[in-house]
Parts: sequence; C-alpha cells; structure tokens
Amino acid sequence: MTAVMDLRQGEAERSLLGLAAALTGNFMFASSDAIVKVLSAHYSVFQLIVTQASFALIPIFGMILYEGGFAGMRVKNPKLILLRGLLAGTGTIFGFFSFSQLPLAETYSIFFCTPILVTILSVPILGEKVGIHRWAAVLVGLVGIIVMVRPGFVSLHLGHAAAMVSAITGAFTVLLMRRIAREEHPAVMVIAVVTGLITVSLPGMIWTFRMPTLHDLTLFATGGMLIGVGQFLIVRSLKLAPASVVAPMQYSMMIWALSYGYLLFGTSIDPLVVTGAAIVVASGLYIMQRERLRSRRAPQFSGG
Repeated sequence: MTAVMDLRQGEAERSLLGLAAALTGNFMFASSDAIVKVLSAHYSVFQLIVTQASFALIPIFGMILYEGGFAGMRVKNPKLILLRGLLAGTGTIFGFFSFSQLPLAETYSIFFCTPILVTILSVPILGEKVGIHRWAAVLVGLVGIIVMVRPGFVSLHLGHAAAMVSAITGAFTVLLMRRIAREEHPAVMVIAVVTGLITVSLPGMIWTFRMPTLHDLTLFATGGMLIGVGQFLIVRSLKLAPASVVAPMQYSMMIWALSYGYLLFGTSIDPLVVTGAAIVVASGLYIMQRERLRSRRAPQFSGG
C-alpha cells in the first residue's frame, strides 16, 4: 500500500511539474506575441518571422544537445515533415499579420477555435466518426465565435480573416501531427517548424528588410529566445504530464493577452470578446475531454 501511495504521489508531483512547465511555456509564447505586435508597427511580418525564428534556434539547439544530441534524430516521414514545416510557416505569416491588426485577445480567441476545426476536418480527412457530443461542442464553439466577432455589428477586416486562416492552417497541422507524432523525434518536429518559418518568409524578408535599431534588435532576440525556450518547456511538460493535462494550458495565454493588451497597447477589455472566448475555450476543453475518453475506449466503441 505504501509503495502504491508513493507511486501515486510521484506521478502527482510529475504532473504538477509538467503543468508548471506548460504554463511557463505558454506565458513565453504570449510574451513573444506581444513583442511581435510591438515590432509590427515598424517591420514587415516576414522580417519578424525570419529574425525571431533565427534567434529561436539558439535555445532549440541547446535543448537538442541537452536531450542527447543529433545522433538519434532520424526523419521517418520526410514529405510529411516538410509539409508540417510549410504549414507552420504559412500559418505564422497570417497569424503575425493578425497580431498587427487586432488586439491580442481577439486574435487568440479566433486561434482557439482550432480544436473545433480539427473535429470538423477529421471527418473528411481522417475518416473519423464524430458523435453527437462533439458535434454539439462544435456548434457551441461556433456560437462563441459569432459572439466575439459580431458580424453585422462590428466591422470585419483582413485581421479577422488572417486569424481564421491561421487557425485553419493550425488545424491541418494538428491532423498531420496525429499521423506522425509517435514516429518522429520531438526535436525533428520543432526544427521542421522553425525551418519552415524561415523558408516561407525569407523571400518576403529580402524585399521588405529594414535595418533594426539596437533596441529593436534586442526585442527581436528576446522574442526569438522566448519561443525557443517555450518550445523546450512544452516538450518537457509532455514528458512529465499527460497531454490531457498539458494541452488545456494553452488557454492561459488569454490571461496574458488581456494583460499585455491593457498594459502595453491600452486596449480596453471587451466583455463580449471575453464571453465569446470563454464559450470557445469551454467548447475546446470539452472536445479535448471527449477525445481523451474516445481514445481510451477506441477498441470497443466508435464515435464520440
């Protein structure tokens, strides 16, 4: 009995550490996004992506060396890895553009519909059967999006469209991850993303490059390092705690988005955006829970 209790206590402590790592990693991502919004007033999206991704490689390579080096890194699905990198690069272009046009919280609210889109796309792409519970959650999530953007009452513009394209691209990336995540080394996945960011945005950067000031270069470096360290923390969190514990922590970014929006950009907190975001987050969390239950009983049942 004592041994069992010690084992459970050890698992609980690991889960707490994983939770803390995920929260810290997502805080770093939100902080980097706030830096992107600051810099987007003076530099192109392409320059932002290439420069930050380049600086992100510094802690990422440190993470790889910490985890044992490059020896065990073999790409098993090169075409799918390439596709993942290109999707990430394309989605980031649209995502960064939306940061330059919308308040951070509003952009995140649209990004958070990714689990809803994954559920919808999993039917035609993966041939999954989606049960009434998940379809109901999808409908609730769509209601949340309508509450946020209020079509007909608030002017919709390219920032909203860009955020939605980024969310759709993210959904395709998640579906691709389901296909290759168990076969590929985590570091391979991370490097593929960063390489994709640089590859897709480099041509645009060449045409729009602007020499940064020393102050701005420091911000570029800080944003990139935050991304790299954040990636390391997310990978570490998944080794310490179940994905069902780690994944919902991405929604903590909304807290930082609202805080940065108010403190750095003087953005007032819109009650309808918060309400709509809460609906979308609740829908996403419910879909995650149904996915977890579905994976547990997959041998016996279908649907969810």
